[in-house]
Amino acid sequence: MRNSIKAALAATAGAGLLLGGAGSLAYWNDATEVQPDTTLTSGTLDLGAPTCASWKLDDGSDFTPASDTIVPGDSLTRTCQFQISATGDHLTAELTANAPSMPDSALEDELAFTAVYEIDTDATDDGTGETTVDPDAGAVAFSDADDGSYLRVELTVDFPFGASVDNDSNGAVSAQLDAITVTATQTNTEHP
Repeated sequence: MRNSIKAALAATAGAGLLLGGAGSLAYWNDATEVQPDTTLTSGTLDLGAPTCASWKLDDGSDFTPASDTIVPGDSLTRTCQFQISATGDHLTAELTANAPSMPDSALEDELAFTAVYEIDTDATDDGTGETTVDPDAGAVAFSDADDGSYLRVELTVDFPFGASVDNDSNGAVSAQLDAITVTATQTNTEHP
């Protein structure tokens, strides 16, 4: 029986070695850079410093806020021009202009503010290359294709002529027009 015990032990040991060997695997791997030394650069969205004309009354005459006065029925307009810097694939932006606040003024409720935007391929307001933008219609104001173009903004402050007498704004009431800011805000219309 000793030979059979030795044979059984040898078989068990051999099976153990085979099972232990089956539990370990060998494998290979390799790594390669897909895009070595890639530099990413962000685009730009900038309106730059504006060039603004003086305020004009609705008859085209100059209006000097420090010395001239308005009455119901008057409309004041000022046109400012910016050069657009809009770089970056798929860049789109929309425009807004804040209505000026006129704290502690009886005129605040009487005056109405509007802004009309126009994109032009050149700096001259000659009627060529111009596109009027209506931000209230949900239109995208401009895109990276407009880089280097000019944005003209016509700001208007109306003092409407009322249907009835309203003497709240009579008597040299003044209103300080706080800074009017034109803002270009990036949108993501092409790639939601």
